Formats: sequence, structure tokens, C-alpha cells
Amino acid sequence: MKKIFLKFLVISVLLGLGACTENFEEINTNPNSPTVVPTSYLMTQGQRSAVTYILDQTDGWNNYGIHYSQQMSQTQYADITRYETPESNFSGWYTGPLADFTEIINLNSDPDLAASHTTSGSNNNQIAVAKIMRSLLFQTITDFWGDVPYSEALKGNEIFQPKYDAQSDIYTGLVADLKDASSQIDGGLGIQGDIFFNGDMDKWKKFANSLLLRVGIRMSNVNPALAQDAISTAMANGVFESNADNAVYAFLEDANNANPMYVHFNIDSRTDYAISNVLVDMMKPINDPRLPIFADPAETPADPADPYIGMPYGVTNAEAGSVTNAEISFPGAAVKQATSPGYVLTYAEVLFIQAEAAQRGWIEGDPEALYEAAITASMEQWGVEAADIEAYIAQPEIAYDGLKSIGYQKYYALYLTGLEAYAEFRRTGYPELSPAPAAVLDAIPRRMPYPQVERDLNGENLAAAVARMGGDEHATRVWWDGGN
Repeated sequence: MKKIFLKFLVISVLLGLGACTENFEEINTNPNSPTVVPTSYLMTQGQRSAVTYILDQTDGWNNYGIHYSQQMSQTQYADITRYETPESNFSGWYTGPLADFTEIINLNSDPDLAASHTTSGSNNNQIAVAKIMRSLLFQTITDFWGDVPYSEALKGNEIFQPKYDAQSDIYTGLVADLKDASSQIDGGLGIQGDIFFNGDMDKWKKFANSLLLRVGIRMSNVNPALAQDAISTAMANGVFESNADNAVYAFLEDANNANPMYVHFNIDSRTDYAISNVLVDMMKPINDPRLPIFADPAETPADPADPYIGMPYGVTNAEAGSVTNAEISFPGAAVKQATSPGYVLTYAEVLFIQAEAAQRGWIEGDPEALYEAAITASMEQWGVEAADIEAYIAQPEIAYDGLKSIGYQKYYALYLTGLEAYAEFRRTGYPELSPAPAAVLDAIPRRMPYPQVERDLNGENLAAAVARMGGDEHATRVWWDGGN
């Protein structure tokens, strides 16, 4: 009897399984666990990661920018300001945000997969924004290191040892990609998961063209024909027209997504970065109304009537340690709140580029008027009152004086956008900076040397790049570096 029962049970189970297979996929699909991951997730992750690399003033590559450009100074261990850092690894840029944006492009370009990703924005719009973000990152990387993997990078298993492209070729590629991205933006659904512009494709188009302006002016000393073409194309297609267009990363109250300066000073309770005496001593004589915004007054200054005191730049650890926190100015409250915005590219920068382009005769316009408009835009961005802006511009010291005046005012406008300030110093020679007093090198670094891991894993291609660039030292100049 037991055998008959077991046989009946097995047959029943098998019949039941057979009956279930008709709707097997439907029954075994978890509606809360989608099989297709929205590319909007990659967009958010890529943007968040990108900002860590280009904007973090306390623990990222921008940290080098704000110190090498002498906007900030170290108060305890002055290793960066003395140029002691031997090298830095760029692999995280490729495995992080660049990989995210490349995957967005690949998924939205695949004829078998593209349709399944349109809930995150039209395919064209997603590809365009991913190209813009990749261009922003690649320009930052090549400006910091020089020749880097570009055309053969991000190929996965296809190419494990990508060649290093000449920076001149990378810039040609950036111009082409930004032109393509601007023209590729369509009237379809705006991108989802967008922290910068919340899916506003008109603003993304302006951002693409404004970034093309930056790419163009960076080449001004070495490829003026391509530089002029890039700038003219950008102007024709539409760039930022006000501070409302600024490319801004919106940080949040949540500590995990707060402004890095807030985390550094208010959560980690660190006080190792202060505004430098170099920047303070530039801004004081010209009564720059942004100084009280950029810096907090010192708690106990030697002269209470003169409360903004910069930290001595690039001194020995012993000298740095002899200066008390109460004697110097730290970054202002406006820049170290949890929600203090992260400025990626601004209307002020766009106007300074236009002023220089007009000075060079590449576009129509009055360079002096554009220069004053750029100063105004920067001050309005930082909340300066109209009367104070007018009084500042009226000073004889602020009068337009060609590329030098543009260089200095652009430097102030790029406060805490350190990698850009550092790049523009190298390109133009402005502001006129001296090496750190206790520097371990003879001059201000012109680039970051390549990391050892690249010598170990991609040595042949790296050697070709070093030979092409003429060395792999801090003093080795990148292709466009024509400054002092």
C-alpha cells in the first residue's frame, strides 16, 4: 500500500510541475527586482562619483588643485604645498565614473537593448549627456597628467593595455564629442537620475557648448585654429546666459551626500586647511567683497581691524605648527555648509573665456565689457550686493588691462574649483605665483607624474607617452602649457 501511495505522489508532483511550466516565467518574476537595471542609476552614480574626483577640496584631486594654485594652505602637515607628493593613481577615474558613462552609451547604442532603457530618457539624450560627462572627466585627467589612455580606454576585455594618446589628439576628440553631444540632444524624454540639471536638456545643451568653450580656450597657445573653431561653434550653438545656467552639483543635508568641506570641518572636526596668505594678500588691496565670503575672520587676529589673515603657504611643518588656529582665517561659512553648492562650470567662467576670445579677435564683442560682466556674474554668484560690485569695478586697480586682468579675476572666480584654477595658471601664467618657501622642488609642479602601477601593468605604452612628452617629472609640461 505504501508503494502505491508513493507512486501516486510522485506522479502528482510531476504533473503539477508540468502544469506550472506554462506560466513559469511570470510566476518566478519578482516585480520588486527588475531584470533590467535602469540606466538612471548609472547616471546618478556616475555624476556623484565624478564630483568626488573633480570637486572634493579635502580628499580628492581637486585638493591638489587648490593647493598647487595657492588658494588654500595646509596648517599642520604641509606636504602638498611643499610639493612632496611623488605621484597619484588615475585608475579610479576609469573604473568609476568613466565606466558608468561608457556603459550608458553602450546600452543606449545597442539595437537589441536600447528600447528597454528609454524609461531613463530618450536614447539620444542619455548618450549625449554621458558624452558630455566623459568629456568633462577626460579633460580634467589629461590636464593633470598629460598623455593618458583615451581612444583604447574603457574597452573591457578587448584591450587590457590601452595606448596613451597624445594630449593634442585627446583634445581633438573632446571637440568632436562635445559637438556631437550638443547636436544629439533631442526633444524626447529628458534624462532621469540627473543631479546637475534635473533632466533639463536645454541646460545640458548649454553645458556642452560652455564646456566646449573651456576646451577651446585651453588650446589657445598651441592650436589656435582648432581653439577658434571650438569657441565659434560653441557660441553659435548657445552657451550659459546667466547664473541660472551654472553647472552645479547640489549637495544634501545628509552627511553621506554633504559638501566635502562641511564633512571635513564639522563632522571630522579637522582644521588642516585654511585660506592661504597668497590669496588673502591679493584680495585685500583691491577691497574684494568676496573675501569675507571666501574666508571667516580669524578669532584673535593681531589687528582686530584686519581680521582676514591667510595661513603662510608652503612652509615647514614646524613653522606651520607654530601658527595657532585662532590666528588665521578658515574657509567661509558660505562654502562649508552641508548644502553649499559645488560649482562645476559657471556663467562667470564662460564670460571670462568670451572676454579672452574677443581680445584675441576670435569672436565679436567688447572684451572690456565682457570682462566686467564676468566679474559681476562671479560676485552675484557669491551673493555680493550690486552697490559693492559697482564700487569694486570702478577702482583703477580693476580696470581692464588685457589678458593679465582676465587671468587674475578668473582666478578669484574659480575659488575652490582648484583643478581649473591650477590649469589656467599653467596656461596663462596668471596669477604670478612663486614656489613655496620650503618647497622640495625648484618650481611649482606643472603636472602629476604617472603612478607606479601603470609602469608595472602598462609599461610599454607608458614609456611611449613619457618619450613623447619629454619626461615624467613634476616639471614636465603638458601639451597646452604655455604659461610662465
